[in-house]
Amino acid sequence: MKSKILLVVSLAALLLFLAVQIFMIESTWRLKEEILLMRYRNLSREGLSLLISKKKTYGFEKAMDVTDKFAGYLISEEVCKLQTSFDTTALGRVALKETYSIMRKNEMLTSFLKSYMKNAGYDSDFESIIAIAKLELITPSGNLILADTVYSQPKKNLIVVNTFREEHNHFTVEYHYLIDLTHKNELVLKEALFSFILIIISILIVFIVFGVTWRNLLEERRLSELKSDFINNMTHELKTPLSTITVAGRTLEKEQVLSDQQKVLETARLIGKQSVHLNQLINTILEVSFLERQEFELDRSGVVMDELLHQIVSSFLTSCDGCAEITEDYHTDGLKVHVDIVYFTTMVSNLLANAVKYCEREPRITVSTNVSCGDLEISVADNGVGISGEHLAHVFEKFYRVPQGNIHKTKGLGLGLYYVRRIALAHGGEVSVSSKSGRGTTFKIKIPIQNSI
Repeated sequence: MKSKILLVVSLAALLLFLAVQIFMIESTWRLKEEILLMRYRNLSREGLSLLISKKKTYGFEKAMDVTDKFAGYLISEEVCKLQTSFDTTALGRVALKETYSIMRKNEMLTSFLKSYMKNAGYDSDFESIIAIAKLELITPSGNLILADTVYSQPKKNLIVVNTFREEHNHFTVEYHYLIDLTHKNELVLKEALFSFILIIISILIVFIVFGVTWRNLLEERRLSELKSDFINNMTHELKTPLSTITVAGRTLEKEQVLSDQQKVLETARLIGKQSVHLNQLINTILEVSFLERQEFELDRSGVVMDELLHQIVSSFLTSCDGCAEITEDYHTDGLKVHVDIVYFTTMVSNLLANAVKYCEREPRITVSTNVSCGDLEISVADNGVGISGEHLAHVFEKFYRVPQGNIHKTKGLGLGLYYVRRIALAHGGEVSVSSKSGRGTTFKIKIPIQNSI
């Protein structure tokens, strides 16, 4: 329950942090955008002031002269033909289009501003826009309004540089000169890139830390459950021989048993057998505890691998009263390998014991050897219940026991395969497992031959 509450609180905090970072990104973007527009507005107006003060021009003189001639032509040739308001509207459209074209072709302000900004070290890739707000022809009979629009706020990427109002011989015009930063987003991104990178890195770091912390929490929880299972299994394993010894001891106190020498011997053998089993359990626990504190110290000696494996198999069959059918298939041709005989024997015996434990029918085991790429390969295959894919990655972990099979046949402390892996690694090798549920299991141990010398 506590872990669920912690997860909910952590996720809520993570989402809140993410929301804050998104807000910061949006705020940074808006701030950089405002700064960029203000910078270009100030630069363009500074450039216009410089043009007027030093060159005594504002860039539209030629355009105004050409437009004045065009307006004179309209007054002399076209205005006299107007009869209705529709004619005036049509003339206004033509006049606006032509005036706009004349101003675009003849104005010099845009080229000057681009040069000015480039010299100042800023991006000069922008387009200029001329928006005519009012256009009137000055005729002998009075002013003829061809265009009169209400000024509206321009789009966000448009910057108003200045509004001009001029009166010439044949026309009056009011127009706005604007800069269009069509690539504004690219410029803003370039300005804010470093800030965004820092924000994104901080988000990634927080998510990574959260993921690692949560994974460690789950791992600790899993290890805690494994340790709890180990303690329960150990308690059960220790109680079984102790209970048997206790019952056997009480049996020996009975007069009818004491008078029967055969029963006394059977009871004594039972006590001895259970004492050995109890001693093995305690030694296993002590050995694993010892191995956790320090590395293996191997006492290597040269042995013929085929002969050593045959001895291990024979001893195992004797100790379990022929509990399995074991096939030996060796292809090492009398290869002599330097290994720690005690640890090596324990490693192979543990694999054989597991093959018997996790089998619901008559155990059939194959022990084989081979030499490949300079490695001694030892394979122990069985016809047991197998291991499902979800458990294969954990079978060599300390205290881990696959939750399957007949519980009475699979008693143990979850240390056997962990011990196997530690011994294999101590010899400079490795151990792997392949299995399918219901189709048996194969363990392969690889030991480098050159490392064993």
